[in-house]
Amino acid sequence: MRVTDPVCKMEIDSKEATAQSEYQGQTYYFCSTGCKKAFDEDPAKYVGNQHEHG
Repeated sequence: MRVTDPVCKMEIDSKEATAQSEYQGQTYYFCSTGCKKAFDEDPAKYVGNQHEHG
């Protein structure tokens, strides 16, 4: 499955991801341990805060 690293926005295959993290019930995949570390330090910075308006 193709996924996007939330830190660097690189498209990777989830089976080939170097690392992964869970946040708010969702699994995020990373191209490197550096991206995972950045995400783990501040996941809200990388997860889109999508609000429904209306």
